[in-house]
Amino acid sequence: MVKLKKIVALLLVLLMVVVSLTACGEKVESAKTPDLNTEKEKTSETEWPKKTIQVTVPYAAGGDTDIYCRLASKKLEEILGQTIIIVNTPGASGILASKQVMAEKPDGYSVLFNHTAGLIQEATGLADFSYADSFTAGGTIASDNTYTMVCKSDSGWKNLKDVVDYAKANPGKVSFSQVNGSVTHYVSKQFEDAAGIELNKLDVGSSSADRVAAFLGGQVDLLIVNYTNVKDYIENGDFIALGVTAPERVETLPELPTFKEQGYDVVATKTYSFKFPKGTDQAIVDKFTKSLEEVSKDPSFKEELATFFAVPLYKTPEKTVEDEKADVENIKITMKDVFAK
Repeated sequence: MVKLKKIVALLLVLLMVVVSLTACGEKVESAKTPDLNTEKEKTSETEWPKKTIQVTVPYAAGGDTDIYCRLASKKLEEILGQTIIIVNTPGASGILASKQVMAEKPDGYSVLFNHTAGLIQEATGLADFSYADSFTAGGTIASDNTYTMVCKSDSGWKNLKDVVDYAKANPGKVSFSQVNGSVTHYVSKQFEDAAGIELNKLDVGSSSADRVAAFLGGQVDLLIVNYTNVKDYIENGDFIALGVTAPERVETLPELPTFKEQGYDVVATKTYSFKFPKGTDQAIVDKFTKSLEEVSKDPSFKEELATFFAVPLYKTPEKTVEDEKADVENIKITMKDVFAK
């Protein structure tokens, strides 16, 4: 009888061990399932892009923004394996296009390509949104430090000092091509403050092509644009390059003096970046940013930009946002009188 009890007890112990091991196995299996699902989700997220990507440029075709966007997008197509179409949507100095992209679905298929001008709009209150906070940054890809002020060779001015001397003797007589809330506006304010002059600022068109045409037609005395837009006129002797707004002489244009070295603290550089609608999946942004960095290191991309005297400048989305916020605060200081109005 005692032996039978021992046998029964032993069988019960063995049964409990089997049950316990089975339960543990089920727990292990159930614990693995979420990891597998998560892995599937991650794989699904990074399958972007599956179709054509639309990049909106807030200016007309043929300008610096359009050109640099097309050069970068061509390289991105090769890396991402999908077609990228460029849509030019000029209007309100870039605000129209920016708001259109802001309203798009944040699925990675609608992107904005813009430059520093948007920060001036934000700082002066022309834009009722923040380029840093109202978008999901995709990163910065290029920089152009060749913003060059020119006058006509028959103007009677030979250099920047001649212009300043005339402007001081004739307040409000020297006309300047300005797009309100753009880089030209920022430059004119700095120039007036640094030289102690008053310019007659006229809005003759927002695109570089329109402004060059107005300058050729005699509507304004001074024009400031990226060097590539006036290169042929300067080389032919039609225009005189008065100064470049780079912080120091541009490596590809060593003969051009800066405003600073001529005694006028006028600095304006243009950086070009991609922005997604707010809320775009981080996995998409990460993949895009990695591709953008790859483009910036491509020797052929550097060579193509050099044709227009621009250079690759890669910044992560985080660095892009950080620098844009700092730039807006600095612009507000310079434009405080305009901002107050």
